[in-house]
Amino acid sequence: MQREREATMAMIAALLVLFTAMLDARISVILAIVVLVAFALLTYFDRHSASAE
Repeated sequence: MQREREATMAMIAALLVLFTAMLDARISVILAIVVLVAFALLTYFDRHSASAE
């Protein structure tokens, strides 16, 4: 279930970055960095809480 959620989130993030790239490259870069950091933090905390249990 966790892999499916991660895959879905990655696909949504990729689509957002692609669509914003058509509008403005700077917004696309900022969005990509924010989404990448958020995804990394979410994955880290999910795995950290799973190992604590």
